[in-house]
Parts: sequence; structure tokens; C-alpha cells
Amino acid sequence: MSREQLHGLMHDALRASDADQTEIVTMTSNSALTWYAENIIHQNVAEHTAQVQVRAAHGKKVGSASTTDCSPEGLALIVRQASQAARLMPDDPDFPGLPSPKPIAAGLIGGWVGATAVSQPGERVLAVKKVIERAEHEGLRAAGTYQVQSSELAVVSSMGVAAYHQYTVAGLKAVVMGDDSSGYGRMSSADVADIDPEAVGEQAVRTAVETRHPAEVEPGAFEVVLSPFAVEELMGMLAYLALSARSVEQHTCFLEGHESEQIASPIVSLYDDGLDPAGMPIPFDFEGMPKRRVDFLTEGKGGNVVYDSYYAAKMGRATTGHSLQQPNDIGPYPLNIFMGAGDSSEGDMVSHVERGIYVTRFWYANPVEPRRAVVTGTTRDGTYLIENGRKTHGVRNLRFTQGLVDMLAHTVEISRNRAVLASSFGIGAMVLPSIRAEGFQFTGVTR
Repeated sequence: MSREQLHGLMHDALRASDADQTEIVTMTSNSALTWYAENIIHQNVAEHTAQVQVRAAHGKKVGSASTTDCSPEGLALIVRQASQAARLMPDDPDFPGLPSPKPIAAGLIGGWVGATAVSQPGERVLAVKKVIERAEHEGLRAAGTYQVQSSELAVVSSMGVAAYHQYTVAGLKAVVMGDDSSGYGRMSSADVADIDPEAVGEQAVRTAVETRHPAEVEPGAFEVVLSPFAVEELMGMLAYLALSARSVEQHTCFLEGHESEQIASPIVSLYDDGLDPAGMPIPFDFEGMPKRRVDFLTEGKGGNVVYDSYYAAKMGRATTGHSLQQPNDIGPYPLNIFMGAGDSSEGDMVSHVERGIYVTRFWYANPVEPRRAVVTGTTRDGTYLIENGRKTHGVRNLRFTQGLVDMLAHTVEISRNRAVLASSFGIGAMVLPSIRAEGFQFTGVTR
């Protein structure tokens, strides 16, 4: 559907609302997925999805409703239902009203690649075949997905907001299993031509081969080298716990009261930038407000957090364009996190470790103490012992319990290369390097 057609339908639906203020958010997606396991492609699926979220306000009473019906009749009905829901709600004294329109970055910021939108199943099959053949050559079992999608996000409101953006995502994931080891590879981009199945397969297979017959290492504090996949899991937890105005309100934000203070290592810069074409950009949020770059850490010094219009009004700030779909229980959220690049390679970092642990990725991370961003979880799909500057052999997966702010304070090296890792939200991405950090706390061995 074109921008004009979609906005036309949404503006027609606005006229069906009897609320004081109304906002309509529409997301549509055409997605195609190739799924494989046990070295066999077992599913090729394609689907079109649409989700419409309506927020309506009668004074300070705010209600919402959603639908998957984008017909004129479906949109008119859901607008009326949101208005009816609002009448039944108690007043929200902090509701500032829906935001008024603001200028959105004009021109091409990237994010849409036509070749990705028209990618064919046969292309995905040939790519997955390369991963499978590489795994079979080593007597391993490969599983994963190759997905391509083209999506659009549109926001209109009775306040005059009218925003629209199209974007594409391609992502290949491989988990390769042996009898006592596993490996992981992943690549994502707006451009399907950037996906290199041989590199993904080689990374996963090599890791599974090198970590066969893992030894057990006693838990304790180790120097670590973390791949971008491992950094992604930790930065996702940090974003959830501590990088939004909601975390400031709840006093779980490590940045609160420490603006411009040295919190992390001087080599660490962490920020969110929805306009940077190096990631998967989108110029506005789910309220149609323009994205602004927000610096959380600049050379280790504390900065700011992200805001939506609700928390901005409540806390006397301006929105930074980081609203998720409303209502939600998360608050504003950074969907385009970057960590600044360093000047090392991952190999350099490993060579600088006398004895430590290399982590391919973490999983099942959960918060332990939000105020200090202490998180626990386990390693997965390729954990190595590093001795005398070399990854010598695999080790059994380890449980960690680590303060993320403390980890960033003890980060001593960052890679120059960064991976683009598409968000599980279906929009946005993290752009992250490998890091080397001292004193990372492993608290148990998984068996």
C-alpha cells in the first residue's frame, strides 16, 4: 500500500472518532521465512500482517483498542471502540494530551532496499544449503532461520501528526550442534545482498568444532572477551533496566544524578541514534515524533536517557522520539543502540589475555539488582578458555552474575568492527563491537 493510500484510510478513520483526541498507528509487514533443523529445510512460509493501534482521549481519560482489519469499516470500528474505552477509564492526571507534530528528518536516511522486498524462496534455500553443507562436512547438525521482511510504519493523529516510513530487514541465523558442543552465527541487514551465508556457517561450525569435549572451569572473576552477540544480550538488559525516563522515575537508573561524571571506562561511548544509516534507521517513534540522538555515555561520562511525550511532560523535558506503541508497561525505549568502535580486532583482544574466557553469546539473562544493573544468565554456543593469548579449548557453559555498569567501567579494549544486529521488536537494530573487560564474575557451572 502506498503512503497516500494508507494515510488516506487512516485520516478517514479519524473522522469517525468522537474523542477529544485520537491517534492511529499502523504497522504492516510482508515476511518470508525459511526454517531449517537437523540439516533439513522443513518449512517455507510467507505472511502478510497488519496491526492497528488506536489511542483516544476524552480529557484526561485515555483508552485504546487494536485490530488487524485495515479496511475502512475495520478502522472506523476500532476508532469508535477506543473512544468508548476511554470514557470508561479513570482520569490520568499526568496525561499531557497527544503530541503536536514536529518536523521529521527529510530525505533518504536508508532502511529500505527493494531487492530485499522481492527476495525469492529459492535464494534463501541456496543460502541455507551452504550452511547445512558446511555443518554436514564436520558431522554436525545445523538449525536456524533465514527471514526477509518489508514493513511500513504510519502514524496519524487528530493533532496533525502524519508520519510514514518503509524499511526492510534480512536476517540469517545458524545454530550448529555436536554431541557436546555448539556454535552460533548470525547476520542481519536492510540489504539481502549483505548476507553472507558462507561466513555465517563458517563462524557457527568453526566454533562448534573448536569447543568439542569442553573442560570444566571453576567459577570466579575472569578477564573476558565478549563477541557482539554476547554484548547484545547485555545491552538489551541495560536498555530495559536503566536507559529510559521510566527507570529514572523508578530510581533504577545508574545515570540518575551522575550527568557528566566518569561512570564507565573512557573508551566506552554508548548512544541511541535512529537516524544513523549504519544501523537500521527509522526517523520517528510510535507517536510520530522525530528521533533524536541520545548519548547515554560519552567517553565513559554519564549522559541522558530517552523520553516519550508522556514522561517528557511529567519530568519537564522534551520527547526524544522513543515512544513504543501506547499503552505499554515499558515506557520509552531505545531501539537503535550503538556502542562506539575501538581500534582493535577481536584477535588482538584475545592475544592480550593471559588467562580468561571468550564468550560467543549469553542467554536467559534476568535482572538481579536493577539499581546497579546486576544481571544473571548463562553462556551458550561457544565458550572458550583463553590461555597465553590463545583460545585453547572449549569450557562448559558458565553462569554469570555481573553488574553491567561495573563491566563497562572495567572495559579495557573495544573492536573496530561492529555487527548490525536486528531487534527482536521487528524494528531497529543494535550496532555493537566485541569488548574486552576485566573482573567479569562467573558464579557457577552449568551441567
